[in-house]
Amino acid sequence: MSKHSGGTYYAGSLRHRIEQIVSRISRIDASEFQDDVLIREELGIDSLMSMEILATCEKELELRLDEATFACVETVGEFFQLLETTYEEQKAAG
Repeated sequence: MSKHSGGTYYAGSLRHRIEQIVSRISRIDASEFQDDVLIREELGIDSLMSMEILATCEKELELRLDEATFACVETVGEFFQLLETTYEEQKAAG
């Protein structure tokens, strides 16, 4: 897993790490995580599983996530983009 010396992920490796987390919890192969795929309708990820995914991302990526912000996310691409943006903002803020 590629990391900068400060412990932050490169963009590609961050997405890969998020895919691993989501795949492990949802038991869905990461190859199904195309940007335009609907999270709830096509992947069947419900609210309880979403909370578990967010909690695991918080712990493993050392993030603070607002569950309400993620409630409006519909596609896999939106989810990854929001997580990546949150990660970058929080790491930049220190």
